[in-house]
Amino acid sequence: MRRLRRIGSIALLLALCIGAPRNAVGDAIGITVSPAKFEFSATPGTNYSFPITVRNNGAGLTHIQASLGDFTVTTSGNYEFQKPGTRPYSIMRWVSIRPREFDLKAASAQQVQFTIVVPHSSSLSGEYAGVVFFQTRPTRGPSRNSFAFAARVAAKIYMTIPGTEKVDGAITKMSSFTTKQGQDYRVLFKNTGNMHVYLRGSVQVQQNGRTIQQYPMEEGLLVERGGDLMIDLHGKKLSRGTYQAIATIDYGGATETGGEIAFTVK
Repeated sequence: MRRLRRIGSIALLLALCIGAPRNAVGDAIGITVSPAKFEFSATPGTNYSFPITVRNNGAGLTHIQASLGDFTVTTSGNYEFQKPGTRPYSIMRWVSIRPREFDLKAASAQQVQFTIVVPHSSSLSGEYAGVVFFQTRPTRGPSRNSFAFAARVAAKIYMTIPGTEKVDGAITKMSSFTTKQGQDYRVLFKNTGNMHVYLRGSVQVQQNGRTIQQYPMEEGLLVERGGDLMIDLHGKKLSRGTYQAIATIDYGGATETGGEIAFTVK
C-alpha cells in the first residue's frame, strides 16, 4: 500500500536548509510547540483563550515569529497551507495571538496566548480549523560556506459549535487496474459531514462469492471537513477471470460505508 503523507498532531518541522546535515538542524534550532493539536467547543457570541507553549531545545538564542494560517488536505493526502481566512471553515478570521514575535534563550519556553472571538451567528455549525505557525529567523552554520536554514513548527486548532456536529462519509468511487507488479485498487472517500474524520478499512477481493485476498488500508488516514481522499492499495497478481472488489471504511460514524465493483483480468 502506498503510504499517504499525513500529520495527525502536527509537529511540523520544515527545515529550510540545503546541504546542512540533519542533526545540525535539530541541534541548532530544536524548537517544539505544545499542544501540537488542540480541540475545543465554543458557543457563538463567546470568547475563548488558551496558551500555546513554544520551547527552544537548541543550544543558543533563537528569534521566533508567530503567524496564522489555513490548511487543507488534498485528495492525495498532502497538506497545503494558505493565508488566514481563505478556507470556508477557517477559524483564523476570528483569532488573535500575542506576542507575535519574541526571543527564546536556550532551554527556555514562551507562552503565546491564543484568543478567539466567536461571532454571534446562528449560521455557524460543525467544525472550524486553522494553524498557528512559529518560525525561527534563518541561521547560518559555523562554516564560512554554510547555508542559512530555519525551522517552522505549527499548532493545529479545531473548534466545534456544540450540538451541531455531524460525522458522515461515503465511498463515492472505486476502480481496479492491472499493473506489471500486480493488481491495484483505488477507493475515493468523501467526507459528507462537518467534522474531520480518521479512517480505517480494507478491500476484499472475491471470486464466485469467495474471498481470495484482503488488503487493509493504512489506519488513521485524515479527511478534513468537506474533503476527499483517494486511497491506493497495491495487490498481488490475479489469474485471468472476473472478480469483485469490496471496500469497507469505518470513519467513526454510526455506520460504516461500503462500495463494490466488478472487474476482469485478461
